[in-house]
Amino acid sequence: GDLAQVRASGSIVWRGAVARAAMGLRRFLAIVAVVGARSGSVLQEPRPNLTAWKETKAAEKDAADGAVKVQQKKGAVDKAIEMLEGLQTQILAEGEAEAASFNKFACFCKDTTKDKIAAIQRGEDDKTQLSADIAEAFSKRDQLDTKIGELQDHIGTLQSDVKVATELRHKDATLYTANSEDLTGALDALEGAIQKLKASKSPSLAQLKSVSETMQTAALLADALGFGSAEASQAATKLVMLQQEPANEVRMEDYKFKSDGIIKMLENLVVQFRDEKVQVDKTEVSSMSAYDNMMQTKTDEVKAATHEMTESKKKKDNAIEEIASSNQQLTTVEATLKDDKEYTNTLSSMCSEKAKTWDQ
Repeated sequence: GDLAQVRASGSIVWRGAVARAAMGLRRFLAIVAVVGARSGSVLQEPRPNLTAWKETKAAEKDAADGAVKVQQKKGAVDKAIEMLEGLQTQILAEGEAEAASFNKFACFCKDTTKDKIAAIQRGEDDKTQLSADIAEAFSKRDQLDTKIGELQDHIGTLQSDVKVATELRHKDATLYTANSEDLTGALDALEGAIQKLKASKSPSLAQLKSVSETMQTAALLADALGFGSAEASQAATKLVMLQQEPANEVRMEDYKFKSDGIIKMLENLVVQFRDEKVQVDKTEVSSMSAYDNMMQTKTDEVKAATHEMTESKKKKDNAIEEIASSNQQLTTVEATLKDDKEYTNTLSSMCSEKAKTWDQ
């Protein structure tokens, strides 16, 4: 803008100088014409003779011819001045047009360069931000990968615990069923033996044998369950002795004498078996309750871990999508940034060359 003003000011000064020179030339020619006219009038005398008159006419003709020549010369000068003025006008117009064009181009260089520099700065900022977003998304994805792996291991451990506990529960239930059936059977047999002993004053050998077997079975079961009774074993032994052949009244009397004690031992054994049955039932109920509570807890933990893993997988997918989207944006930003930088460099060179050319 300043350079264009300087150029325009120089053109105006030059144009004024040419105009003043032309004006001075016109004034000089006018003075010459006036002086010539006055000189002719001074030389005239009062009524000359024929010769003088002819001479005067000849002089007038010469003066007129001189004036014509002067006018012709003046016309040539005016034509030259007119051509100079036309050339001056043309040069000034072209200079002003070129100055306006350069001024417009200079403004374009300035404004476009400013815009491109701002665009480059925005591009650099976007590139930095996108790069940071991508790094953060990668970190988030890796953390989620680790978390998903840990959750998978945790779920596997919970499922393994459930499997082991279920197998143990199955064994406990099987053992309980067997013990419960054995205890129930033993109680039924003992109560039956007591009834037989109480109902029969003179039991047969077959009855004694049956009662003895019941006593032996009960004694073995009691030992197996951990509450063995020495009295039950002794009673069983005595019953075996009474079964020996041949039977005689002495042995029968011996049985009668000891039957009340045997019945008492059987009744005590029934009480022990009932207590054991109650304890076994309580243990089974407690075991089932503990298993159910454990299963509920493990199921809830598996459900919660599965839900958390599902959410983590969704977040991981979102992180992957964010990485892909940010990478695509980064590619676009880098390409645009490259184009802006190349365009700015090219524009700077072009504007610089144009300014140098104008200065010359």
